[in-house]
Amino acid sequence: MHKITFRFLIITFWCSVLLLTLYGPKIRQKDFQENSITVFTWGDIFDPSIIESFEKETGIRVHLNYYSANEELLVKLKATKAEGYDLIVPSDYAVRLLRREQLLQPLDKSKIHFWKDLNPVLLNLPYDTKNAFSIPFSWEIFGFGVDKDYFAGHELPESWRLIFDKNFINYRIGMVNDPIDATEFASMYLYGPQFKKANLQQQKEITHLLKEQHKWVEVYANFRTDYLLATKNCPVVVSSSSYIWRTMRLVPFVRFVIPKEGTFITIENLCIPKASKKQDLVYRFMNYLYRTESSAKHFSTFGFFPSTIHTDQWPDLDPMASKLIHATPEEFGHYRFLHEDDLPEATLRNLWVEVKTQ
Repeated sequence: MHKITFRFLIITFWCSVLLLTLYGPKIRQKDFQENSITVFTWGDIFDPSIIESFEKETGIRVHLNYYSANEELLVKLKATKAEGYDLIVPSDYAVRLLRREQLLQPLDKSKIHFWKDLNPVLLNLPYDTKNAFSIPFSWEIFGFGVDKDYFAGHELPESWRLIFDKNFINYRIGMVNDPIDATEFASMYLYGPQFKKANLQQQKEITHLLKEQHKWVEVYANFRTDYLLATKNCPVVVSSSSYIWRTMRLVPFVRFVIPKEGTFITIENLCIPKASKKQDLVYRFMNYLYRTESSAKHFSTFGFFPSTIHTDQWPDLDPMASKLIHATPEEFGHYRFLHEDDLPEATLRNLWVEVKTQ
């Protein structure tokens, strides 16, 4: 009888081992997948140490997939009907387009613990008037990186004249390599901050201005124009504030200049795709990202301004950054969004070819 019992136990043991071998990985994989989220994002917006800390604290795994342009995000989400992603980080105008395609799900603000800390000037904006689908995460503005050494003996107008006035410019400049941005900047210089979509005559004037500017352009680039400053190849570059801010920390002769006529802003937002079923995990991740220490770390690493206003708890925040982060509604009113009144794609393409091939 003891032998039968012993044999039964041996058989049971090995059956259990066999079952665990066959189905254990699948069970663990299912648990792993259920306790993870997939984030589709820019490559330079989340600090890896913050992601690692969140995973360690919560046990939730964060899978990061990257895109390099809002257009890539839009195409991918439309093709997949937003399946496979739990959180995305679109820019302002992309939020509007994703809402139009009904690819976003409404936010449950009762699960957002940091809402009271958000900067009110970043809320209720035209691309999502009640923030029903998006939360501002970070933002930046366009301006000029300038070489203070070069302008120590020269006039330095805080104006779009720095890159467009042929009677003033006698230096090389770094210019953006995007026809939408370039035409928007040119229209700001020619017609002022309230200007909307250009008619045919104005399109010709914008094209002429950009062709004139081509004479002084050292390079057209959307990224790393700050390198031209650091190496003293150009005393003026057109860039977003985040790139110049990072350079200012390393190179003492670099300064960021905001055109007095007004400038352009881009806001990166957090949105939950309509197809996601992991809302609880996503809200835990978002609440972690907006902690004071997380916001400070992201600004320190990437130079993007935070969407929260608890920066009084940050160490060593320079006065200019603090002033921009705490801008009044009146000061914020000097910023315009790009992509508000884009020219037709074919018009932009032809214009840009004409500018760059002369």
